[in-house]
Amino acid sequence: MPTLFQRILTIFLLYIVSVTAVLAQGYIIIGGKVIDKATQQPIPFAHIGVMTRGTGTIANENGEFYYRFPRIAAEEGVVVSVMGYKNYTRKGADFTPNDRSVVIELEAAKPVVVDEAYVKSFNARGLVSGALTKVPSNYSDAPVMMNGFYQETLQQDDDYVDIREAVLKVEKDPRPKIEIPEKVRLMRGRRYRSTGRSGLLEEYEFPNGTAIVTKSIDTGLPEYLAGSNLSDYSFQLDDTITFYNDRDVYRIHFSPVSESVKAARNGMICINRADSAIVRIEYEFTPMGMSDVFKTSMKSTLGKVLGKSRHEGKRLSSFTNYLPYNNKWYLQDSQLLISTDFRDKTDTLSGTIRLHFVANDILKSNGNAVPPSDQLLDTALFAPQRIARYDEVYWSNFNHIIPSGPMRRIVDTLKK
Repeated sequence: MPTLFQRILTIFLLYIVSVTAVLAQGYIIIGGKVIDKATQQPIPFAHIGVMTRGTGTIANENGEFYYRFPRIAAEEGVVVSVMGYKNYTRKGADFTPNDRSVVIELEAAKPVVVDEAYVKSFNARGLVSGALTKVPSNYSDAPVMMNGFYQETLQQDDDYVDIREAVLKVEKDPRPKIEIPEKVRLMRGRRYRSTGRSGLLEEYEFPNGTAIVTKSIDTGLPEYLAGSNLSDYSFQLDDTITFYNDRDVYRIHFSPVSESVKAARNGMICINRADSAIVRIEYEFTPMGMSDVFKTSMKSTLGKVLGKSRHEGKRLSSFTNYLPYNNKWYLQDSQLLISTDFRDKTDTLSGTIRLHFVANDILKSNGNAVPPSDQLLDTALFAPQRIARYDEVYWSNFNHIIPSGPMRRIVDTLKK
């Protein structure tokens, strides 16, 4: 039978082990800026993450970032990646914890130039069709949970007049044979609304923008490329092969075959050369296509978006990026931008909405982690802020998109 001293020693050793385990589960926080090595200009929306852990974040439009990663991953590489650049990799332990002045210089990758004859002979449509066919094998076929950050902004001319942000849990389940929407749970959210917002923009908003930018091809192909809709577009290989996550990437331009194509858009699909995975899709609606959208789908499926004022659509564009993890590709981030001119008898102004979601952590799920009762329905319900500052303290240790300088100025126009 152990003596009293032995029992005390055992308890003490167990305490030391438990404290060590807790400390080991801490986090390292860094922040700073991502810039082009040659030009020293900021690189917008670069991805910063420990890819071996499925964790990461996004720099803002000025290249500024905040990143929190597990201390247990300190011996692994923090990778910074963006289309057209070589990956930057630095061991996590080589960063100074809580250093917010990190400058990461990315070197542009030299593209592979292909000649005109090769471009003309290349079966671009076949490559796109093949990539769509390989979606089930290139992307997760099991349910996943993504912790992520959502940012929704409204600009009135050049001023930010409404900002909604949130930490979300997004559950994706690709198993059903019929498409089901992603399930979104609000973890923490806030909203800044300016008193200077014009009445012309009163109902200019997406009731649930999260449903748009959390959607990706693992749970449903883009409708404009699915099935027979693929024949509505012509496809052509770009004359350069670019670089993404240390892989060669084909860039395929697409455009409508005629003006009769509904909700038509011009865009580009980036396809990984090695496995035919789609790693980025970007597009902008044609003027006719944007008119179709404003008249039909936005009114019928998105509810109150354009309000009651006279309006003219100026731009509607989107991009979605995917990143590799455990030999599969997952949603990295997605953005939608819509710009509209509004007018009445005495005033004309421009309103621009930007929706942006970035996945911060990729986790396994059972497909039932977000019940219907917990699903987020309307970002207008985010907690209104009256404080005279716009900082990151609110998010505690959650990864988030750093607000730009112009965004921070919204606090000067809040209702006190």
